[in-house]
Amino acid sequence: MQTFQTLKDAPAGTIKNGTKVLVRADMDVALENGNIAEKYRLDQMLPTLNFLKEKGAHIILAGHIGRPEGKPVKELSTKMLKPYFDEVFGSDQSGRLDNSGTGTYELLENLRFDPREEQNDSSFAGEMSSKADVYVNECFSTSHRNHASFVAITKLLPSFAGFRLEKEVETLSTVIKNPARPLVALIGGVKIEAKKPVIDKLIEVADHVLVGGKIGLGWQVETTSASPANLLLPSDYAEMQKDIGPSTIETYRKIIMRAKTVIWAGPMGYFEDEKFATGSVKLAQAIVDSGAFSVAGGGDTISFLDKYGFLDKFNFISTGGSAMLKFLAGDKLPGLEALGYAN
Repeated sequence: MQTFQTLKDAPAGTIKNGTKVLVRADMDVALENGNIAEKYRLDQMLPTLNFLKEKGAHIILAGHIGRPEGKPVKELSTKMLKPYFDEVFGSDQSGRLDNSGTGTYELLENLRFDPREEQNDSSFAGEMSSKADVYVNECFSTSHRNHASFVAITKLLPSFAGFRLEKEVETLSTVIKNPARPLVALIGGVKIEAKKPVIDKLIEVADHVLVGGKIGLGWQVETTSASPANLLLPSDYAEMQKDIGPSTIETYRKIIMRAKTVIWAGPMGYFEDEKFATGSVKLAQAIVDSGAFSVAGGGDTISFLDKYGFLDKFNFISTGGSAMLKFLAGDKLPGLEALGYAN
């Protein structure tokens, strides 16, 4: 069986002074008026980028923002991230390669401006690979996509997982396969179709699965059979069913306080309005107070944790939303399989 190829596994001399390294970067960040609103995902790539800089590599950053549907959209240009990367690399060196090839980087335009990216087109992968000697995937959050910058390109270049991608795989594998118990999963949000597969998987492995948000309402509507003993649904709701109610909060809180590992994906209510953030805030505090190893992921979950001051109080924040859920559900992620990973 082929092994999962990480940067740590790269043979000596693979990345050295002047080596051109194409990094599939995680650039899909929120923008407001052309400025980066939340740079968590970008910051998580820094260990890999710094490692490559120290090796003297010329770094080619490739990624996407949003869903431009195969055509240029000015508001989704990766050029808006240039000030961030200029700061990372110490000066304005984008697009410039000095005589030694070291200490420089270039930032490619949004890959999804070209429809061939999402088609996993080999010719598009060939154009990208012609710029580089080595490929590094540092974008766990989109590794569930069968796109050219994740799959086709690995057939053309020596390919490795970046440090953050490796950490995502190691951490999520541990919490689903060998967690400290009791393992408690807290699942909220809006779209039951996105969460049901992971809830089904977590029912099999977790000691308790606590469901909130609109997912709780949807589950009761869509599921006619009796719920498993370890699956708990809300017993009451706040006004307009925009948050879980006080009885549910207390029941969930007591379970969380006994946990040794907690996985959280999706807020318990409409947290954007503080009136309906009570459930999420109280359960987040319970997770922190429990001392359990805590893992959270998903855009809305990260936004909630950031807004209410919990982001740095969790042990691990996954950069993935759908990718994290699919990984936890046991689905195969094309971007990981392309690097030799097998669940």
